[in-house]
Amino acid sequence: MIAIELIGVMLLLSQNLFLVVFLRTNFRNFSKLKIKKFPEISILISARNEAHNLPVCLEALAKLDYPKDKLQILLANDNSDDETAHILQSWTSSYAFADYFEVRENLGKKKINGKANALAQMAEKATGEFLLFTDADCIVPPSWAKEMTAAALHSKVGFVTGVTSIKIEGLFSRMQDLDWIFTLGMVKIVSDLGVPVTSMGNNMLITREAYDAVGGFEGIDFSLTEDFEIARAIQKKNFTGNHQFGSRNLILTNAQPSWGSLWEQRKRWMYGAMKLPFFIKLLLALQALFLPLVLLLIFNYGWLGWIFWATKMTLQSYFIYYLKKKIDQKINPIYFLIFEIYYLFTAWTTILYYFWPSKTSWKGRKY
Repeated sequence: MIAIELIGVMLLLSQNLFLVVFLRTNFRNFSKLKIKKFPEISILISARNEAHNLPVCLEALAKLDYPKDKLQILLANDNSDDETAHILQSWTSSYAFADYFEVRENLGKKKINGKANALAQMAEKATGEFLLFTDADCIVPPSWAKEMTAAALHSKVGFVTGVTSIKIEGLFSRMQDLDWIFTLGMVKIVSDLGVPVTSMGNNMLITREAYDAVGGFEGIDFSLTEDFEIARAIQKKNFTGNHQFGSRNLILTNAQPSWGSLWEQRKRWMYGAMKLPFFIKLLLALQALFLPLVLLLIFNYGWLGWIFWATKMTLQSYFIYYLKKKIDQKINPIYFLIFEIYYLFTAWTTILYYFWPSKTSWKGRKY
């Protein structure tokens, strides 16, 4: 048994060491060069019952430093029950580069989820060479559109993934933020090695060419993670993607307010994760299996298990610390200790919740 425990723990330590080494030696910046000729871009945002989030989201969009004659912002109301429609109509009427419309019911031949249906209809109205996506509960920096477009122009890809951080409003949100950064950091490392595994719907760019090649959102299979599914479809058409990770395209989003909503979110993500390549799923499995394996080591060998656990925490904490530095954020080291408990607890409860026989809810819709 000791051999199995040691092998498992050593594999995870090797994985974390691998992450740190490649973070320091192979971290790629895809937007170093300035844009000489700005292409036309379209920003697509679908809102469903987002009246409380829209004011700050729209304020941020108005501050984008992208040339306004090359900018189109499409805002759609997806059958909201609150004041979302009124807020969007009022805002778009004040800007020549912004358009508003109502989302219709799924009109495509394939059944797709509500958000994918909304984005598919919006894309039909989009005129840009590049399509940028974010959510109505997000705050984009002024440089976001330029940074994402530059990353696409200078690397000739089909999609670009950005970086998203959580707005800090307490300990629970801070733990979610560290979780997001840790996960996105792993995606960044693998992507920079030439294996872009996914994208992220609240901070994503897709070229028009790649979008049309897969038939848009209405051309992909039904999925609770439409961003993952369309990135996968784009790669099947021989396009690749990159991951631009920096403060200039850092988007802020809201934390999940409760454990219940967090598990709902993670359950949706798990549906997408189950379609990842085998070696990526193996890496994720090692993260989850560390806890029972290291506890067995501690039970049987005491100090040896604690040394391995301390080593794992040190590598993991340094990885997150350096990622935070890349986006011009600081973190009190005490939170790394709390995060270790949070991360292991969340990993195992998410697995249990994923297999719990219940429907998944998103914005009042159940799947």
